[in-house]
Amino acid sequence: MVSKYNHPEYHEAVFRLTCELDMPDRVLHPIRNLIGCSLGRVFWLDWLRQDSRDAEWMATPGDHEDPEWHRIDGWPERGDGTTSRKWSRRATLWMQWHSVDAWHITDWLITATAEGHPWLANVDAAGYPKKLMKCGTLERLVHEATKGLRQRNPREIMLGPDDESFVLALGAGHTLVQLFSRAALRKEGLLMHHCIGQGAYDDLLDDPDVGFFSIRNLDGKPVATLEIRGGYLRQFRGPANAQPTDAVKDLVAPAIEAFGWQDWRDRPRPTQDEGYGPEAIAILTNLPPARRRS
Repeated sequence: MVSKYNHPEYHEAVFRLTCELDMPDRVLHPIRNLIGCSLGRVFWLDWLRQDSRDAEWMATPGDHEDPEWHRIDGWPERGDGTTSRKWSRRATLWMQWHSVDAWHITDWLITATAEGHPWLANVDAAGYPKKLMKCGTLERLVHEATKGLRQRNPREIMLGPDDESFVLALGAGHTLVQLFSRAALRKEGLLMHHCIGQGAYDDLLDDPDVGFFSIRNLDGKPVATLEIRGGYLRQFRGPANAQPTDAVKDLVAPAIEAFGWQDWRDRPRPTQDEGYGPEAIAILTNLPPARRRS
């Protein structure tokens, strides 16, 4: 019997999931193997379980009253390319449902690699870190990621006007601040326990179409981080990549309207993606009410 990890579609499945994570090669390359034996493996196992129930159609998880049904077999009647269509579709759906957790885990892997965490050297006979291989579910990976990010040691980083700048008063003592420098990203990441300061976003600081923003409370502490690309709100995260509170979402909603930032799903998509449904990123579950789709 063919091992589930030697299945002819396994590498295609992991590849398609990796594409959906939307990371530059410079960031992806050092953690590619870690992605494969953690998120990729769990992603594959999730779909094996689904295929044992129904390999053609799947309802949106957790939607019990009037679920939306999704075709997941790759449309074999279209001819060649069924496998790539199937796993592209499945990767898009899985990220729609689990993107917040997936990016949280990815942040942890980036941080652990950049900082040389000792667990990376404790590997099994195949060379995979035992800490990752013992995690058989997404929930377990999230648990380990949260612990790993909280173990980082924030240190004081002095910032000036060239590093960050006030943008807008949001009310209730909260402000919107734009982050301009590597030092600003580093401090934001340390205080928020996510990987914005670990180098993955450094190259984007010089891109005029990309902006990083921090929501600060009355004491000047960050409570949420935003990433804007080309006028589209791509990420909106609270501490440790959790969803921002409803109160913070409500405070940010007028700013989103004022600057004309749009839902990431509404950005132009390549024509070859037509028919696959809207891509869903972490931000989609975090959008303030003013920008939610009906």
